[in-house]
Amino acid sequence: MLGSRSRRRPAAVLAAGAVLLAVAWLAGPASQPALYDGLATAEPYRYCQPPPGDAQQKPPSTIDHNLPVVNGQSPAIADGTEEQPPQAELLAPANAFAVPPGAVTIRVAILCAPSPRLLPLDGRLDGNVYQFVVSANGTPLALRPGQQVTVVLRGPAGTPNPVLERFADGQWMRLDTQPLGTSPDSYAANVTALGTIALVVSNAVVPVVVPDHTLVYAAVAVAAVALLAAATLLTLRGRSRRR
Repeated sequence: MLGSRSRRRPAAVLAAGAVLLAVAWLAGPASQPALYDGLATAEPYRYCQPPPGDAQQKPPSTIDHNLPVVNGQSPAIADGTEEQPPQAELLAPANAFAVPPGAVTIRVAILCAPSPRLLPLDGRLDGNVYQFVVSANGTPLALRPGQQVTVVLRGPAGTPNPVLERFADGQWMRLDTQPLGTSPDSYAANVTALGTIALVVSNAVVPVVVPDHTLVYAAVAVAAVALLAAATLLTLRGRSRRR
């Protein structure tokens, strides 16, 4: 279950909610993306760079804070932006990241990112591009072997079947994406590395197959010629017999 953070709520409610969300997510199967049990009505999408004519009243929220390292291990993470539902979320179990010796805190950040110059070749970007960062002492942390974390993005309303893609090493890579039925226009993927992630709408067009009747027409023509030849032969034979 995906958590949402709301800075407007009392601190006690926020803390209790975060604990419950983390416990619920960690208790579930590791291979399944989290689910968001939020409000039924989604607020309008907030763009990092609003399109022309979009008079949005608020910029999208971001996440950027430090969490304490516990016994040399990274803590559980259940962070989401403040929109309802959140537009970007990161969920990770405890000890998911390789923490360097001596680190006492890790930084968790979900920030608006500029679109890479190289756009996806298989579609168009749908909504914001986000940068997901977990670091210690200014150095991004890698996931420990065998570990995965869950990334969730919400896109603009009504987009059909977008997928999450990660930009790394100069190319966009598709992620195994699952829609979240309880959160409108939200999609999740388990990843083994963080970085620049966005929703992409495929530009693939299903080809329309037009039946090819060439062979049928040829067969009909051959049959017609054969019938005409047979009729002509019978006529000639009939004439020769009468003679």
